[in-house]
Amino acid sequence: MPSLIVQTGERLSVLLGRQDQSVDRRELIAETHDFLAMLEGVKPVFLHGRGLAPKDWINEVLGMAQELGLHIIKGPFWDALNYGAFPNWYAEYCQNELEPYRAWYICKDDTIAESILGINRAGGHLTVSEEARLLGYPECCVQAHYKRSQRYHRGALAILKRVAGGNENKMRKLLASQAPLVPVTQEELDEFEIAFDIYEAKFGSWNLCHACACGTDTRSEVLSKQYFEMVQKAKIATD
Repeated sequence: MPSLIVQTGERLSVLLGRQDQSVDRRELIAETHDFLAMLEGVKPVFLHGRGLAPKDWINEVLGMAQELGLHIIKGPFWDALNYGAFPNWYAEYCQNELEPYRAWYICKDDTIAESILGINRAGGHLTVSEEARLLGYPECCVQAHYKRSQRYHRGALAILKRVAGGNENKMRKLLASQAPLVPVTQEELDEFEIAFDIYEAKFGSWNLCHACACGTDTRSEVLSKQYFEMVQKAKIATD
């Protein structure tokens, strides 16, 4: 009889095959790998429903998780960004933008489930170390993700300040109206260039820090190899 990971991989592959051309196939393959990685113990928590996956995919994956007797915990989007460097009004706007959204945090372990519940009770606020540990990502890469986020917000604020002539009320109105944030000055261009300087992992759904992208025998490379071995074991698609 096929192992659990092979059986689950087959089911996810069938579900993937039923998707039409409108979906981002790479995203769904990454989700498949993440789900199996959680089953294998490569990552503690599978984050589900935060991307652009279609509703039928989300619901069927939730159904599989329920059949497998996994912990399925619905909660706010997690956010480890330090907003201390930004004006209070801007930080509040960004946090309020995330507040309505929900994702599912799926795991096998009771202790991990308690950690998830604690973070969700805190409104999704957690540390970079906690996020890296629970999602099974290299901490250096998670730290880099939030540094890129900070650079994006710095660039956004610089644009708002320029367009509004430094008037805070005008800046707030521009932000609330979701006006396009087009970088023009060198400062703005530099901030956005760094914010969108992204290196994807070979296998897995995290983005690499510069050191992991350029080095050898890094934590990301070791983890990607674990993913590759798992994918080979499950006999599922890699692209």
